Amino acid sequence: MQKYIYTFTLILFFCLLFSCQKDEIDIAAHTLIIYMAADNDLSEDAVNNLQKIKEGYRNTGAKLLVFIDTAKEEPELLEINEKGTTLLKKYPEFNSVSAEGIKNVLNDAISLYPSESYGLVLWSHGTSWLPAGVRLKSPKAFGDDKGKQLNITDLADALPVKFDFILFDACLMGAVEVAYELKEKTNYILAPSTETIADGFPYDIIVPELLSAKPDLKKTAKLYFDFYNSQYAEYRSATVSVINTQELNALSEEMKKLIQSEGFHFQSFNRSAVQRLDTYSEQYHFDLLDFIEKSFISDKTAFKAQLNRTILYKAHTPRFIEMYEIRTYCGLSCYIPHFQCNDLNTYYSTLKWSVETGISEYLKAP
Repeated sequence: MQKYIYTFTLILFFCLLFSCQKDEIDIAAHTLIIYMAADNDLSEDAVNNLQKIKEGYRNTGAKLLVFIDTAKEEPELLEINEKGTTLLKKYPEFNSVSAEGIKNVLNDAISLYPSESYGLVLWSHGTSWLPAGVRLKSPKAFGDDKGKQLNITDLADALPVKFDFILFDACLMGAVEVAYELKEKTNYILAPSTETIADGFPYDIIVPELLSAKPDLKKTAKLYFDFYNSQYAEYRSATVSVINTQELNALSEEMKKLIQSEGFHFQSFNRSAVQRLDTYSEQYHFDLLDFIEKSFISDKTAFKAQLNRTILYKAHTPRFIEMYEIRTYCGLSCYIPHFQCNDLNTYYSTLKWSVETGISEYLKAP
Protein backbone atom coordinates (compact mmCIF):
# COMPACT_ATOMS: atom_id res chain seq x y z
CA MET A 1 0.00 0.00 0.00
CA GLN A 2 2.82 2.37 0.87
CA LYS A 3 4.43 1.54 -2.48
CA TYR A 4 1.25 2.59 -4.31
CA ILE A 5 1.03 5.81 -2.28
CA TYR A 6 4.66 6.59 -3.08
CA THR A 7 4.12 5.89 -6.79
CA PHE A 8 0.97 8.06 -6.85
CA THR A 9 2.81 10.88 -5.06
CA LEU A 10 5.67 10.67 -7.53
CA ILE A 11 3.31 10.81 -10.49
CA LEU A 12 1.47 13.78 -8.97
CA PHE A 13 4.78 15.56 -8.42
CA PHE A 14 5.82 15.16 -12.06
CA CYS A 15 2.37 16.24 -13.26
CA LEU A 16 2.64 19.41 -11.21
CA LEU A 17 6.20 19.95 -12.41
CA PHE A 18 5.26 19.59 -16.06
CA SER A 19 2.21 21.78 -15.49
CA CYS A 20 4.43 24.56 -14.12
CA GLN A 21 6.81 24.16 -17.04
CA LYS A 22 3.91 24.40 -19.49
CA ASP A 23 2.75 27.66 -17.86
CA GLU A 24 6.23 29.08 -18.26
CA ILE A 25 6.36 28.07 -21.93
CA ASP A 26 3.01 29.77 -22.56
CA ILE A 27 4.46 33.13 -21.55
CA ALA A 28 5.98 34.54 -24.72
CA ALA A 29 9.22 36.48 -24.57
CA HIS A 30 7.73 39.18 -26.83
CA THR A 31 4.34 40.03 -28.32
CA LEU A 32 3.76 42.56 -31.08
CA ILE A 33 0.28 44.11 -31.23
CA ILE A 34 -0.70 46.06 -34.35
CA TYR A 35 -3.80 48.20 -33.81
CA MET A 36 -5.35 49.32 -37.10
CA ALA A 37 -8.12 51.91 -36.71
CA ALA A 38 -9.24 52.08 -40.34
CA ASP A 39 -12.98 52.69 -40.22
CA ASN A 40 -12.29 55.67 -42.47
CA ASP A 41 -10.93 56.50 -45.93
CA LEU A 42 -7.81 54.38 -45.24
CA SER A 43 -9.71 51.07 -45.20
CA GLU A 44 -8.23 49.79 -48.45
CA ASP A 45 -4.73 50.74 -47.32
CA ALA A 46 -5.29 48.83 -44.07
CA VAL A 47 -6.31 45.68 -45.96
CA ASN A 48 -3.20 45.99 -48.14
CA ASN A 49 -1.01 46.51 -45.08
CA LEU A 50 -2.55 43.46 -43.38
CA GLN A 51 -1.47 41.35 -46.34
CA LYS A 52 2.05 42.76 -46.05
CA ILE A 53 2.03 41.98 -42.31
CA LYS A 54 1.20 38.35 -43.12
CA GLU A 55 4.00 38.24 -45.68
CA GLY A 56 6.43 39.61 -43.10
CA TYR A 57 5.60 37.06 -40.40
CA ARG A 58 8.47 34.88 -39.20
CA ASN A 59 8.28 32.19 -36.51
CA THR A 60 10.70 33.70 -33.99
CA GLY A 61 8.82 32.54 -30.92
CA ALA A 62 7.19 35.96 -30.59
CA LYS A 63 3.43 36.43 -30.95
CA LEU A 64 1.92 38.66 -33.62
CA LEU A 65 -1.59 40.01 -33.01
CA VAL A 66 -3.50 42.37 -35.29
CA PHE A 67 -6.65 44.29 -34.47
CA ILE A 68 -8.28 45.66 -37.61
CA ASP A 69 -11.43 47.76 -37.99
CA THR A 70 -12.35 48.84 -41.52
CA ALA A 71 -15.35 50.56 -43.06
CA LYS A 72 -16.58 47.32 -44.66
CA GLU A 73 -15.97 44.67 -41.98
CA GLU A 74 -16.68 44.24 -38.28
CA PRO A 75 -13.67 44.74 -35.98
CA GLU A 76 -11.53 41.63 -35.46
CA LEU A 77 -8.59 40.57 -33.31
CA LEU A 78 -6.37 38.18 -35.24
CA GLU A 79 -3.27 36.13 -34.59
CA ILE A 80 -0.82 35.81 -37.47
CA ASN A 81 1.17 32.59 -37.23
CA GLU A 82 2.86 29.91 -39.32
CA LYS A 83 -0.54 28.38 -40.13
CA GLY A 84 -1.90 31.67 -41.48
CA THR A 85 -4.52 33.75 -39.69
CA THR A 86 -6.46 32.73 -36.59
CA LEU A 87 -9.54 34.71 -35.54
CA LEU A 88 -9.29 35.35 -31.80
CA LYS A 89 -12.30 37.60 -31.34
CA LYS A 90 -14.91 39.38 -33.43
CA TYR A 91 -16.31 42.59 -31.95
CA PRO A 92 -19.64 44.30 -32.50
CA GLU A 93 -19.23 47.67 -34.17
CA PHE A 94 -17.68 50.24 -31.80
CA ASN A 95 -15.58 53.41 -31.88
CA SER A 96 -12.08 51.99 -32.33
CA VAL A 97 -10.42 55.30 -31.48
CA SER A 98 -12.17 55.77 -28.14
CA ALA A 99 -10.07 55.37 -25.01
CA GLU A 100 -12.40 52.64 -23.77
CA GLY A 101 -12.30 50.77 -27.07
CA ILE A 102 -8.50 50.83 -27.33
CA LYS A 103 -8.09 49.76 -23.70
CA ASN A 104 -10.55 46.86 -24.08
CA VAL A 105 -8.86 45.49 -27.19
CA LEU A 106 -5.37 45.78 -25.72
CA ASN A 107 -6.51 44.11 -22.50
CA ASP A 108 -8.00 41.28 -24.55
CA ALA A 109 -4.72 40.81 -26.42
CA ILE A 110 -2.61 40.94 -23.26
CA SER A 111 -4.84 38.52 -21.34
CA LEU A 112 -4.85 36.04 -24.24
CA TYR A 113 -1.08 36.16 -24.63
CA PRO A 114 0.87 36.95 -21.44
CA SER A 115 4.32 38.16 -22.45
CA GLU A 116 7.55 39.41 -20.95
CA SER A 117 7.43 42.47 -23.23
CA TYR A 118 5.00 44.10 -25.64
CA GLY A 119 5.49 46.24 -28.70
CA LEU A 120 2.62 48.31 -30.07
CA VAL A 121 1.97 49.67 -33.56
CA LEU A 122 -0.74 52.33 -33.74
CA TRP A 123 -2.05 52.61 -37.30
CA SER A 124 -4.51 55.29 -38.44
CA HIS A 125 -4.77 58.95 -39.26
CA GLY A 126 -2.87 61.31 -36.99
CA THR A 127 -2.64 65.02 -36.28
CA SER A 128 -0.04 64.91 -33.49
CA TRP A 129 -1.25 66.83 -30.42
CA LEU A 130 -3.66 69.01 -32.44
CA PRO A 131 -7.41 69.19 -31.83
CA ALA A 132 -9.62 67.83 -34.62
CA GLY A 133 -10.28 70.64 -37.07
CA VAL A 134 -7.56 72.57 -35.24
CA ARG A 135 -9.92 74.96 -33.46
CA LEU A 136 -12.61 72.62 -32.16
CA LYS A 137 -13.27 72.76 -28.41
CA SER A 138 -12.86 68.98 -28.07
CA PRO A 139 -9.11 68.31 -28.49
CA LYS A 140 -8.32 65.14 -30.43
CA ALA A 141 -5.10 63.91 -31.98
CA PHE A 142 -4.99 60.23 -32.96
CA GLY A 143 -7.07 58.00 -35.21
CA ASP A 144 -10.29 58.35 -37.12
CA ASP A 145 -13.44 56.26 -36.81
CA LYS A 146 -16.26 57.71 -38.91
CA GLY A 147 -14.92 61.18 -38.11
CA LYS A 148 -14.36 60.54 -34.39
CA GLN A 149 -10.85 61.01 -33.05
CA LEU A 150 -8.93 60.75 -29.78
CA ASN A 151 -7.26 63.27 -27.53
CA ILE A 152 -3.56 62.41 -27.12
CA THR A 153 -3.89 62.66 -23.34
CA ASP A 154 -6.74 60.14 -23.46
CA LEU A 155 -4.61 57.86 -25.62
CA ALA A 156 -2.01 57.81 -22.85
CA ASP A 157 -4.69 56.86 -20.31
CA ALA A 158 -6.00 54.11 -22.62
CA LEU A 159 -2.72 52.16 -22.69
CA PRO A 160 -3.06 49.46 -20.01
CA VAL A 161 0.63 48.53 -19.70
CA LYS A 162 4.00 50.11 -20.34
CA PHE A 163 5.08 49.03 -23.80
CA ASP A 164 8.66 48.40 -24.75
CA PHE A 165 8.05 50.54 -27.81
CA ILE A 166 5.26 52.28 -29.70
CA LEU A 167 5.52 52.65 -33.46
CA PHE A 168 3.16 55.22 -34.99
CA ASP A 169 2.10 54.49 -38.55
CA ALA A 170 0.22 57.78 -38.59
CA CYS A 171 0.94 61.32 -39.71
CA LEU A 172 2.77 63.90 -37.59
CA MET A 173 3.14 61.83 -34.41
CA GLY A 174 6.89 62.38 -34.00
CA ALA A 175 6.27 65.50 -31.92
CA VAL A 176 7.86 66.44 -28.61
CA GLU A 177 4.39 67.11 -27.19
CA VAL A 178 3.18 63.60 -28.12
CA ALA A 179 6.31 61.88 -26.86
CA TYR A 180 6.12 63.77 -23.57
CA GLU A 181 2.49 62.74 -22.98
CA LEU A 182 3.36 59.08 -23.61
CA LYS A 183 6.74 58.89 -21.88
CA GLU A 184 5.38 56.93 -18.91
CA LYS A 185 3.70 54.38 -21.21
CA THR A 186 6.63 53.34 -23.39
CA ASN A 187 10.42 53.23 -23.39
CA TYR A 188 10.79 54.17 -27.03
CA ILE A 189 8.74 55.78 -29.78
CA LEU A 190 9.32 55.33 -33.50
CA ALA A 191 7.37 57.87 -35.52
CA PRO A 192 7.35 60.29 -38.45
CA SER A 193 7.24 64.01 -37.69
CA THR A 194 5.70 64.87 -41.06
CA GLU A 195 2.67 63.44 -42.76
CA THR A 196 3.15 59.96 -44.22
CA ILE A 197 2.43 58.41 -47.60
CA ALA A 198 -0.88 56.51 -47.37
CA ASP A 199 0.83 53.22 -48.24
CA GLY A 200 2.25 53.25 -44.71
CA PHE A 201 5.22 51.32 -43.38
CA PRO A 202 6.60 48.45 -45.51
CA TYR A 203 5.44 45.70 -43.15
CA ASP A 204 6.79 42.81 -45.18
CA ILE A 205 10.22 44.35 -44.57
CA ILE A 206 9.94 45.56 -40.96
CA VAL A 207 7.77 42.87 -39.29
CA PRO A 208 10.62 40.30 -39.12
CA GLU A 209 12.69 42.80 -37.12
CA LEU A 210 9.80 43.76 -34.86
CA LEU A 211 9.26 40.07 -34.06
CA SER A 212 12.86 39.44 -33.06
CA ALA A 213 13.70 38.76 -29.40
CA LYS A 214 15.10 42.28 -29.03
CA PRO A 215 13.74 44.45 -31.85
CA ASP A 216 16.28 46.93 -33.20
CA LEU A 217 14.24 50.10 -33.60
CA LYS A 218 17.05 52.00 -35.28
CA LYS A 219 17.26 49.27 -37.90
CA THR A 220 13.46 49.32 -38.26
CA ALA A 221 13.44 53.09 -38.76
CA LYS A 222 16.23 52.83 -41.33
CA LEU A 223 14.33 50.14 -43.24
CA TYR A 224 11.32 52.49 -43.39
CA PHE A 225 13.45 55.43 -44.47
CA ASP A 226 15.44 53.50 -47.08
CA PHE A 227 12.21 52.18 -48.57
CA TYR A 228 10.80 55.67 -49.18
CA ASN A 229 14.11 57.33 -49.97
CA SER A 230 14.48 54.90 -52.89
CA GLN A 231 11.12 55.96 -54.38
CA TYR A 232 10.54 58.58 -57.06
CA ALA A 233 8.71 61.90 -57.28
CA GLU A 234 6.22 62.56 -54.46
CA TYR A 235 6.66 59.02 -53.08
CA ARG A 236 10.18 59.96 -52.03
CA SER A 237 8.81 61.65 -48.92
CA ALA A 238 9.53 60.64 -45.34
CA THR A 239 10.84 61.60 -41.95
CA VAL A 240 11.39 59.16 -39.11
CA SER A 241 13.00 59.14 -35.69
CA VAL A 242 13.52 56.85 -32.71
CA ILE A 243 12.90 58.64 -29.41
CA ASN A 244 14.25 57.49 -26.05
CA THR A 245 11.44 58.59 -23.75
CA GLN A 246 13.62 58.09 -20.67
CA GLU A 247 15.61 61.17 -21.71
CA LEU A 248 12.62 63.48 -22.18
CA ASN A 249 12.52 64.78 -18.60
CA ALA A 250 16.08 66.03 -18.96
CA LEU A 251 15.22 67.60 -22.32
CA SER A 252 12.33 69.52 -20.78
CA GLU A 253 14.68 70.76 -18.05
CA GLU A 254 17.07 72.16 -20.64
CA MET A 255 14.18 73.83 -22.46
CA LYS A 256 12.99 75.28 -19.16
CA LYS A 257 16.43 76.77 -18.48
CA LEU A 258 16.38 78.57 -21.85
CA ILE A 259 12.90 79.96 -21.19
CA GLN A 260 13.82 81.06 -17.67
CA SER A 261 16.86 82.81 -19.10
CA GLU A 262 15.15 84.66 -21.95
CA GLY A 263 11.39 84.24 -21.70
CA PHE A 264 9.18 82.94 -24.48
CA HIS A 265 8.38 85.77 -26.85
CA PHE A 266 6.26 83.94 -29.41
CA GLN A 267 4.14 87.01 -30.21
CA SER A 268 6.98 88.73 -32.07
CA PHE A 269 8.68 85.63 -33.44
CA ASN A 270 8.78 84.95 -37.19
CA ARG A 271 7.40 81.41 -37.31
CA SER A 272 7.81 81.16 -41.09
CA ALA A 273 11.60 81.28 -40.70
CA VAL A 274 11.62 77.89 -38.97
CA GLN A 275 11.69 74.56 -40.80
CA ARG A 276 8.11 73.46 -41.33
CA LEU A 277 7.07 69.82 -40.99
CA ASP A 278 3.45 69.88 -42.13
CA THR A 279 1.43 70.79 -45.20
CA TYR A 280 -1.24 72.85 -43.43
CA SER A 281 -1.86 76.30 -44.86
CA GLU A 282 -1.33 77.64 -41.34
CA GLN A 283 1.81 75.98 -39.96
CA TYR A 284 1.55 74.02 -36.70
CA HIS A 285 4.49 71.61 -36.77
CA PHE A 286 8.08 72.89 -36.82
CA ASP A 287 11.51 71.38 -36.31
CA LEU A 288 12.26 71.68 -32.59
CA LEU A 289 15.99 72.39 -32.84
CA ASP A 290 15.58 74.88 -35.69
CA PHE A 291 13.10 76.75 -33.50
CA ILE A 292 15.52 76.72 -30.55
CA GLU A 293 18.39 77.91 -32.72
CA LYS A 294 16.41 80.83 -34.15
CA SER A 295 14.51 81.96 -31.06
CA PHE A 296 17.10 81.87 -28.24
CA ILE A 297 20.46 83.63 -28.11
CA SER A 298 21.70 81.86 -24.95
CA ASP A 299 24.22 79.03 -25.14
CA LYS A 300 22.33 76.01 -26.48
CA THR A 301 25.13 73.47 -26.10
CA ALA A 302 23.49 71.64 -23.18
CA PHE A 303 20.12 71.50 -24.93
CA LYS A 304 21.66 70.07 -28.10
CA ALA A 305 23.66 67.50 -26.16
CA GLN A 306 20.50 66.34 -24.37
CA LEU A 307 18.58 66.24 -27.65
CA ASN A 308 21.27 63.94 -29.05
CA ARG A 309 20.77 61.62 -26.10
CA THR A 310 17.00 61.68 -26.65
CA ILE A 311 17.00 60.98 -30.39
CA LEU A 312 18.60 57.63 -31.15
CA TYR A 313 18.04 57.79 -34.91
CA LYS A 314 16.66 60.31 -37.38
CA ALA A 315 16.45 60.61 -41.15
CA HIS A 316 14.62 62.68 -43.76
CA THR A 317 14.20 62.87 -47.50
CA PRO A 318 15.19 66.12 -49.27
CA ARG A 319 11.57 67.18 -49.69
CA PHE A 320 8.07 66.26 -48.60
CA ILE A 321 6.10 65.66 -51.79
CA GLU A 322 6.21 68.96 -53.67
CA MET A 323 5.06 71.06 -50.73
CA TYR A 324 8.34 72.02 -49.06
CA GLU A 325 12.04 71.32 -48.78
CA ILE A 326 13.35 69.64 -45.63
CA ARG A 327 16.60 71.48 -44.95
CA THR A 328 17.07 70.30 -41.37
CA TYR A 329 15.44 67.72 -39.12
CA CYS A 330 16.35 67.02 -35.48
CA GLY A 331 13.95 64.11 -34.94
CA LEU A 332 11.18 65.99 -33.12
CA SER A 333 8.61 68.54 -34.19
CA CYS A 334 7.11 71.19 -31.93
CA TYR A 335 4.39 73.79 -31.95
CA ILE A 336 5.23 77.49 -32.02
CA PRO A 337 2.19 79.29 -30.59
CA HIS A 338 0.44 81.73 -32.88
CA PHE A 339 -0.65 84.90 -31.11
CA GLN A 340 -4.02 84.85 -32.92
CA CYS A 341 -4.90 81.26 -31.93
CA ASN A 342 -6.10 81.86 -28.38
CA ASP A 343 -8.32 78.77 -28.13
CA LEU A 344 -5.58 76.53 -29.46
CA ASN A 345 -2.98 78.13 -27.20
CA THR A 346 -5.23 77.64 -24.19
CA TYR A 347 -5.45 73.93 -24.94
CA TYR A 348 -1.72 73.72 -25.64
CA SER A 349 -0.97 75.25 -22.24
CA THR A 350 -2.50 72.15 -20.58
CA LEU A 351 -0.11 69.67 -22.23
CA LYS A 352 2.65 68.29 -20.03
CA TRP A 353 5.45 69.58 -22.26
CA SER A 354 4.01 73.08 -22.14
CA VAL A 355 3.51 72.99 -18.36
CA GLU A 356 6.83 71.47 -17.37
CA THR A 357 8.98 73.64 -19.64
CA GLY A 358 7.21 76.82 -18.52
CA ILE A 359 5.71 77.61 -21.92
CA SER A 360 2.22 77.54 -20.44
CA GLU A 361 2.94 80.60 -18.30
CA TYR A 362 3.43 82.67 -21.43
CA LEU A 363 0.18 81.47 -23.02
CA LYS A 364 -2.11 82.69 -20.29
CA ALA A 365 -4.43 85.49 -21.27
CA PRO A 366 -3.26 88.86 -19.93
